[in-house]
Amino acid sequence: MFALAACLVAHQVTHTFAIKDGNFLLDGKPFQVVAGEMHYPRIPEAYWRHRIQMAKAMGLNTISIYCFWNFHETERGKFDFSGGADVAKFVRIAQQEKMWVVVRPGPYVCAEWEYGGYPYWLQNIPGCVVRKNNPAFLREAAKYMKELGKQLAPLQVTRGGNILMFQVENEYGSFDSDKAFLAATLKSVKDSGIDVPLFTADGEGQMPAGKIEGILPGWNGGSWPRLKAVVDNHYPGGPYFVPELYPGWLCHWGEKFPRNNGVGMVRQVENIVKNGASMTLYMFHGGTNFGFWNGANFGGNYQPHITSYDYDAPCDEAGGATPKYKLLREMLMKYAPSGSIPPVPAPIPVITIPRTTLKPVATVLDLTGKITKSSSPLPMEKLGQGYGFVLYRHLLKGTGAKILSIEGIRDYAVVMLDGKSVGTLDRRRREKNLTLKLQGKSAHRLEILVENGGRVNFGQQLLDNLKGIVSAVTLDGEGLKGWEQVSLPMATVPTGSGKKVSPNVPTIYHANFQLTKVGDTYLDLRGWTKGVVWVNGQNIGRYFKIGPQQTLFVPGVWLKKGKNTVTVFELVETKRTSIEGLNKAVLDENVPEVAKTKTPRATAAPKFETEHVVIEGEFKPGNDWQTMSFAQKSGRFLCFETLSTFGNEDFATAAEIQLVGVDGKPINRSKWKVVWTDSEETLSEDGSADNLIDGDRESIWHSIWSQPHKGQPHRVVIDLGANTTATGFRYLPRSGGVRPGMTKGFRVYLKG
Repeated sequence: MFALAACLVAHQVTHTFAIKDGNFLLDGKPFQVVAGEMHYPRIPEAYWRHRIQMAKAMGLNTISIYCFWNFHETERGKFDFSGGADVAKFVRIAQQEKMWVVVRPGPYVCAEWEYGGYPYWLQNIPGCVVRKNNPAFLREAAKYMKELGKQLAPLQVTRGGNILMFQVENEYGSFDSDKAFLAATLKSVKDSGIDVPLFTADGEGQMPAGKIEGILPGWNGGSWPRLKAVVDNHYPGGPYFVPELYPGWLCHWGEKFPRNNGVGMVRQVENIVKNGASMTLYMFHGGTNFGFWNGANFGGNYQPHITSYDYDAPCDEAGGATPKYKLLREMLMKYAPSGSIPPVPAPIPVITIPRTTLKPVATVLDLTGKITKSSSPLPMEKLGQGYGFVLYRHLLKGTGAKILSIEGIRDYAVVMLDGKSVGTLDRRRREKNLTLKLQGKSAHRLEILVENGGRVNFGQQLLDNLKGIVSAVTLDGEGLKGWEQVSLPMATVPTGSGKKVSPNVPTIYHANFQLTKVGDTYLDLRGWTKGVVWVNGQNIGRYFKIGPQQTLFVPGVWLKKGKNTVTVFELVETKRTSIEGLNKAVLDENVPEVAKTKTPRATAAPKFETEHVVIEGEFKPGNDWQTMSFAQKSGRFLCFETLSTFGNEDFATAAEIQLVGVDGKPINRSKWKVVWTDSEETLSEDGSADNLIDGDRESIWHSIWSQPHKGQPHRVVIDLGANTTATGFRYLPRSGGVRPGMTKGFRVYLKG
């Protein structure tokens, strides 16, 4: 029923591929795109052919790829399309395997990739604003598209290649609705020599803002028959195309790894295929965020992605066939000509590595790098650095216990005093303060190692993506001036002298190990805390004890018979100093984090009766402040009660609440104090009820979700510090669209 056989026919010198009469037409005949997404930077170059063969053997006829701008132009003006960045080679391999290709070139990709594919250095260009109709940004994006066009335009079907389509923009309707920007992006694609059909990709609700007149709109996540209705509303008659149909999902550190049995997904794919529509499995094969290439989300708090991009995809992180793969293959065989789907390639050998002891060879304080001096701390980008770590130094004066406060930690900091670690600050948990005990002398050496944990790849936080320390640093409220920054990008393996090391600060461990045969393996990092691992000079990614990922994938093509090396940069002191290679991944093992210390709450729930209600009702959808007036009322205690959410969840969330005074202005909250709440999440995120009155619209109160919890209603009680007269209530929901837990039904109480 679908034209799978077309990919098995010998390629002609040139082809035609067009959109006409509601169909994709390949050489004038209807063609269904049945694709799988994979990303060449997430796969070792030596395995590209194997992964493409795996896609073909499952029954797919097309490979969909993202191109990552920052992977090809790591430094401004220096483009790299060699080795693992040789996208043209990847496409040619697909052609050799008689597979078609759909290209999603960026400049923006999302993809859970660092900065959504944007190069970090864009933030150093004066006046440059990413993803906007901004001349400075558009100039750089056009340069990138031109260079990419040199690589890929010759490989279009119109020129004897196998590239069928190009994407113009990716999920733009989730970010903005500027048609001038879309027009400029479309022009840069066409100017790069692209003459095959074009498309955009958006969710249903975002399609009006993200579509381009005359360009095919794709619906991400769509299912039949809704797919037909949605596309017809914007592009009557089709063709009907789902650029991203999700067999799995992404994962952040500290979350449970998402799993599903694939039965419903296979049914969804079959519904699309048998109705003649086209689709791409995102992801067919996810691969790995090697090095420092993982991105992050921001949903009220910072959420860095794990190193594995397994995605619970049909083809797993190491290229193996999963049960989902087998289900999809069986289904697709029903719609393909007999014998047209080849056998599944033999699996790549897997080995184990005996446990090897690593020795500490240096600490972070032994490392050298470019030194920059400044009055206030400088972000990583201003140091001309994109990734890795920055070591900040300052000479402190004074004695006694003092509060060190850093509002702008991006993203994980190890604080050291006089050569010893005294604590960490984690942006995920909105940790900003640390008590320093200054004893024994009048001057102390303060050193703060800050890790770039991955730039945000989605949403409005794209516009605020600096790393390092991006704010003033204060001690008991007084700004600290006079800083020295040591750049530690760790683009190569950090080394040490081998001298005796006392690992009470971030430490480098090293070992050699011998192999008699090579194969894929998984380094077991259980027992280590947080850091980065290199094997034979290759940065294989980050680890973090909280999971769910506890192993790091090591491709066998990066190992060798005989002597091999492993280096670990551990940020926090650990009792484990050995490592071994397993024959399978451990991606589903979480270690609970210690709950943050929160403001002491009353043990008994304060009583509020019906007569204390000043207003009740329902909030409107949206992410802006909402103000509700009520008859003048006085009281000392305020109770905010959630009754329901827009998604009917049993948990609740909000960003800020205020009272309006008799003068119509928000009442000062400096003396307000949360005295009781029935539920606040402090284990897996900073969802403290204190966030409701901290003045930060990005910090949120969130009722418990990571542990067993009760359902609605949820209450937060605040002591206003004195009897207060109010005439209204103001509420700010969490940002980022309609998010889970956003309050719908509510009550507000006020009593003396």
